[in-house]
Amino acid sequence: MKERPLPIALALLLASQPLSSLRAQEVRTPPAPHCVDARSVQQVEQDATGSIAVRDGRDRAFRIDFSTACPGVNQAEALRLEAPQGWACGTPGEQVVVDGRRCAVSAVTPIDNRTFALTARESSRQFADTLPTVTVTAKGAPQRADDRGRHTFQTSSAVCFATRHVRGWSETPEGVVVETNPRRNGGHRYYTVELASSCSILAGATEVDFQSGFQNGLICGNPRDRIVLQPSGIENDARSYGPRFARPGCDILAVYPSDSKGPAAP
Repeated sequence: MKERPLPIALALLLASQPLSSLRAQEVRTPPAPHCVDARSVQQVEQDATGSIAVRDGRDRAFRIDFSTACPGVNQAEALRLEAPQGWACGTPGEQVVVDGRRCAVSAVTPIDNRTFALTARESSRQFADTLPTVTVTAKGAPQRADDRGRHTFQTSSAVCFATRHVRGWSETPEGVVVETNPRRNGGHRYYTVELASSCSILAGATEVDFQSGFQNGLICGNPRDRIVLQPSGIENDARSYGPRFARPGCDILAVYPSDSKGPAAP
């Protein structure tokens, strides 16, 4: 089966300032807690025409609602956020310009990591077929411009982790907490992995494996991302033997960074 590419992350940049100068600026104080600094937005995802989800340079997530439908954000060649003083707060005069189309902003709302991850997953399902393949890299990786001068960004480590960097796992009431190498996953050490249903294979399991639905080594909550049992070495434990693709497993619903490592690992 042909690998389906993941969503590409886009930048929302102010037209009045070059990117190089924005990076050098100090952290600014927002006029209100719910405002997002338009100059520091690193990623945008769209799962519905009436809004977008963005993540800023401080790893905070927001939903930006439009006054009317504004489709095509993920595929845009030119995309910028225009806001007075560089702050988007949902006040008059703010707009997202999408390939020359102006979409008025009606509201800006902080959201949590889980909500952002679910938006990014749905965005992946809707738009992945039109976007180039990307890979996870550490936070702070430089932007790259293609041969047409468009800036492109890597898949966000906020909604994915690489299976090769998994260090351990533990079961929680929400699903599973995975420990990764933070130097290889954008500074994130722990991720919450929500499962689509209760997962009986975790009872007594000592080793599990994560299988990428796209077979690219990334777990993002995409279709066919699964957690599966590894051979346990316990006599007569037939659950984990057989071909790797046929081992018992549970579907992964969502992935997002966690501040806690959860209970002790099995």
